[in-house]
Amino acid sequence: MAVPPHEFLEAKAQFFDLEPLATDQDAWVTSVAVTLRGILGSQNGGLRERPQDYRLLIDVSRLREELPAVWVFSPSDDAIQHVNVFRARETCPFTHSVLPLLCWGTTGSAWQHIPRANRSLSNFLEAARQVLAETNMNSRAR
Repeated sequence: MAVPPHEFLEAKAQFFDLEPLATDQDAWVTSVAVTLRGILGSQNGGLRERPQDYRLLIDVSRLREELPAVWVFSPSDDAIQHVNVFRARETCPFTHSVLPLLCWGTTGSAWQHIPRANRSLSNFLEAARQVLAETNMNSRAR
């Protein structure tokens, strides 16, 4: 189920540069782009906490059912140091180029335990922001 227009507007009130990339015939949002502030997230402890913006592309058409893949459009794969971002290996359906993906770790299983009514775009974007604002040094992404 895609994101209803009122829910998109609620999320946009929190994430100001949130943009719809596509909508369905009922004007429900099926994919979005957003820039989230995180940290560099490097394995190098001296650089780890530096602020870093991440431009994300996301298919939210099944947001109530599962956590979607989160494609990192920028920074480039070579510039990303965050331990919670997989190296570019798969083709992004939005750009038709190979882009990095966010590593959800155990967040996906936690998402399944949240009541469906609470699996909103705002809550999802906050979860993505938290992943990018922290480092899981046990992550196998980088």
